Amino acid sequence: MKGDDRSDNASQARGGGEDSHGVGKPAITQTQMMESARNQATFDTSKLSEIIFGSPEAVKIHKKAFQRVEESTGTTDMSKLPARYGNMNREDMLLEGLRAGRAAFHDSLDNGDSTFRYHTQEWVLTNSNPLGLTEVLFRPMIELQGTAEQIAYWTPLSRSGKIIGSYTQTEIGQGTFVAGLETTAVFDKRTDEFVINSPTLSSIKFWPGALGYMSSHTIVIARLIIGEKDYGVHAFIVQLRSLKDWKPLPGIELGDIGLKMAYNGTDNGYAVFNNARIPRSNLLMRFASVSRDGAYTTHPLREKLLYGGMLKGRLAIIRNSAFQLAQALTIATRYSVVRRQGHKQLQQNSVASIMSYKLQHYRLLMLISRAYASLFASLASDSAYQELQKQQANGDHSSLSYTHMVMAGLKAWVTANAADAAEDARKMCGGHGYLMISGLPEIVNSLAATCTFEGENYVMWKQVASYLMKGMAARSLPKDMAYIPSPTYGKRVRCHVSGVDFLHVDNLLYIFQHRAARLITEAYQLLRASRGKGAVQNEDRHDVVLLSAAKAHTELYILQSFREHVTSISGSMPTEVKAVLTRLVRLFALTTIASPLCSSSASFVEDGFLTLNQLGDIRTNIDHLLEELQPDAIALTDAWEFTDASLTSALGCKDGDVYERMMCWIRQLPINVHASENDSVFRDGWEEVIRDFIAGGRGNVTEKARL
Repeated sequence: MKGDDRSDNASQARGGGEDSHGVGKPAITQTQMMESARNQATFDTSKLSEIIFGSPEAVKIHKKAFQRVEESTGTTDMSKLPARYGNMNREDMLLEGLRAGRAAFHDSLDNGDSTFRYHTQEWVLTNSNPLGLTEVLFRPMIELQGTAEQIAYWTPLSRSGKIIGSYTQTEIGQGTFVAGLETTAVFDKRTDEFVINSPTLSSIKFWPGALGYMSSHTIVIARLIIGEKDYGVHAFIVQLRSLKDWKPLPGIELGDIGLKMAYNGTDNGYAVFNNARIPRSNLLMRFASVSRDGAYTTHPLREKLLYGGMLKGRLAIIRNSAFQLAQALTIATRYSVVRRQGHKQLQQNSVASIMSYKLQHYRLLMLISRAYASLFASLASDSAYQELQKQQANGDHSSLSYTHMVMAGLKAWVTANAADAAEDARKMCGGHGYLMISGLPEIVNSLAATCTFEGENYVMWKQVASYLMKGMAARSLPKDMAYIPSPTYGKRVRCHVSGVDFLHVDNLLYIFQHRAARLITEAYQLLRASRGKGAVQNEDRHDVVLLSAAKAHTELYILQSFREHVTSISGSMPTEVKAVLTRLVRLFALTTIASPLCSSSASFVEDGFLTLNQLGDIRTNIDHLLEELQPDAIALTDAWEFTDASLTSALGCKDGDVYERMMCWIRQLPINVHASENDSVFRDGWEEVIRDFIAGGRGNVTEKARL
């Protein structure tokens, strides 16, 4: 197998030659294999793209914006080694991030669209470039928390790029635990200013993007103190650097925190405040204010509304994680249809692509269904957020708890699923997926970061569980929990669905509802029993059960959103597109219920609701769905409209010419370029170590190198 693998690679790197498994017959090239796979599609890919982006016009805007920025940054020529794969030190990475961020920012400014508001031209969240925090956190927080006067003053400055904003909440010793933040803002009546301090080592602001060297202003979350009274955390606009020479202002120490697993195009930084002063008017005062004489007034829901400011950031994380997962799956799917391996024979005596193997297309198609489920759930959550904003504009905050629960659950589920699935996509590309030039390590590591953005995921699950337990304790269940029959739910019931009836989405929803209702009720009963014994302080011992309940409720929401979105647009989409999306809905639900690759499957069967025979029926239906969807694998990933430059992958380019591009890029690596200038010798290694080593020298190599 190893010998066959190498000869196939060498043949394709030369652009053809003889098939290593044929006798004198011309090889089928990777580009031909890709074209053949793409031509198998049962639907018009462009129509599905319109659904993903919202309209034909949105697709056009998207394509034009990417074309402009890629031309501006010089990344359209895929024969050139992308800059990130060269020898870039920390400063090079930051400078590259600034250049790319500037190109995207200016494009949005010049063309009046919001294509790059929440993601870069490589589909990473905009906080991966130093200018992105202005768009995704700084200005949205001002618009949510500021007065009309504050919004009128600060928004034009940030929109025009005259200031660069960031959002400074996280502390080195407290993380994102808002209630425990230690940074203080003490009101000085004498000067009408707030004095910002980092009173302890653990209060140093640590992690905020663009904080180190790139932002001129930031929103600092700090404890507001007047006299001896602590009024809790509030949001303050703090100028960090002079707009004339970019030096930090008095009382502020700033710096970068170093290399991360990803997101190295921005300077996640730290800030230490030592009596830094800001005007009283820099307190965001929509829901809380301090007068000139130090009188404090507040809105009764201020703390919740401050926390609600994170919802928009979570929206961006949820949507973008779906797209980044789709990127990883696009690379893995394209590679899978052109990579030949093993002894399985197809036409013209050629070796089959790895896409034809059951486990390969099972894993890919299951994860593709999850990418689409994540996208449509994000659209549903966006609608919920828009409705919340309308209500809040009229003083109605009643749906804040529900919207917060939805965002917390989706943020946790979508990011964790995307991170795990992207890593699986990397593994599906074998050893080549481990290369940086595959593009997959950067995507995997970027998605890993999202699992702790805006709160670590298990904290998110606890917030969902808290909402559910409060709902169970209420006089009447919230609308979204109405599927739970009663607080005493727990009778043993059986599912009577069989055969192809498992393909009816109503039946699948019923199964998801039963599972969620059972787990939520069991968790609630455990909590009630604990409280009855006076064990309120030990309720966290039930966190595992609560986690299962929270996940079940969220997965039900995702399935409902997926199904409802497909239903809502069914009248305007071609029959073929509706058919493929319906298959994806079914595959998502069935593989969640009964797949050895899904960790939550056991919770569907542990109460005997489903029998072994029914699980067999479900697996049979999954097999049939995979057969129907396999010809559409390339089309389902093409529909996301990723450009080659945005994928930055030698394995995932649209033409499928994998080995030619791999070798083209590899020959441009600085180590190979420098060696070629020295007769293919790694000169420093030869002169400092190897020459002496093979001569039998055992002296101090480091000392000899100095001499």
